Amino acid sequence: MAKFVVVKNAPEKLEKGEIVITPPTFLAQIQENARKAPRKQLTAINHLREILNSIATKYDTEMNVMKFRLVNYEGLPYANNEDLSVVILRILKEQYPQVLEKYLEKEIQSRPLGTQLVYYTGSFNTTGPFYKSGLDHLEEKDLESFVTGKPKKVVGKPAITKEQAQARNEESAE
Repeated sequence: MAKFVVVKNAPEKLEKGEIVITPPTFLAQIQENARKAPRKQLTAINHLREILNSIATKYDTEMNVMKFRLVNYEGLPYANNEDLSVVILRILKEQYPQVLEKYLEKEIQSRPLGTQLVYYTGSFNTTGPFYKSGLDHLEEKDLESFVTGKPKKVVGKPAITKEQAQARNEESAE
């Protein structure tokens, strides 16, 4: 059964059967609508609607972009697509947070066949879609034993010392 682990940084080299899922940035939708962007690097309502509409087309067809209140987001300066991504995420978190779960559901469902381990670099609070998709959570401390297949080494003090064990054995023998 496939498992997922929440990590701060995904490994640079992935083994067979491992993938990385990152929180949504929607940079692909921003890039596809870049030609409609205003020239002065300020947000415009029509441009934001186009980006949100392309997100709705890909992830949630029930999302009605025309009901979004975008007046508060008009004229915000941004330097690059990453800055605009922050604005888009803020709009979605405030007005239609369901699409963020739909994004994760789509990413999980479109993972390659035979995936055994999913590294998720987002917040643990947003892992609901992983459970809905039937993936089990794996603690980061148990990651090495899962990947290598070797049982985890037990480190720590025993419950009783050797002397105490010998004393108990002697008492029970009498």
